[in-house]
Amino acid sequence: MNKDKFKIIISRSLLPLIINIYIKTLSIKFNNSLDNYENKIFVFWHCKMFIGWWIFRNRNFSAFVSESNDGEILANILRKWNYNLIRGSSSKGGKEALDRIVNDTESDKSVVITPDGPRGPAYELKNGALIISISKNYEIIPVKIHYNKKFLFKKSWDKFEIPLPFTKCYIRFGNTFNYHKYLYDEELIKFKKEICEEL
Repeated sequence: MNKDKFKIIISRSLLPLIINIYIKTLSIKFNNSLDNYENKIFVFWHCKMFIGWWIFRNRNFSAFVSESNDGEILANILRKWNYNLIRGSSSKGGKEALDRIVNDTESDKSVVITPDGPRGPAYELKNGALIISISKNYEIIPVKIHYNKKFLFKKSWDKFEIPLPFTKCYIRFGNTFNYHKYLYDEELIKFKKEICEEL
């Protein structure tokens, strides 16, 4: 059995259980709340997804996940958390994945995206959330996640973060952004920057 297959088998059985137990050691605080979670696109940076995915568990939201081996590991975890998985990324299958969301007129599931994933550049908001927003008239909600104490994977492209046990984790929902018309050049850069400032 090769290394990748072994990791996938572990991710199907043990990893979701281990993560759920680990998260119970954390103190997770919401700085604010939302009136409803319907017809929205929630975005948080790839490096914050340890808690980011967890806070939207069991809501039957749609999630974009890479078709890579690492993406398969994440997909196995998110299935346990009752996400509706859309496989694809900017590098492989991305257009088809977006089309599935945009053309699914019968579904009003909210969507969760790491807008700089799966390979970066880190903290650079790609266009996926904007395409869904203008196509389905969904609001974009930035989700800011902060860990008081964390372990930083310095060699990973996104400097991935895991909160240390018993630390405090703060979640804040940002302002609502509506992408109702196509923007270009400076206007588009400004719009994306405003979203990024709340992540």
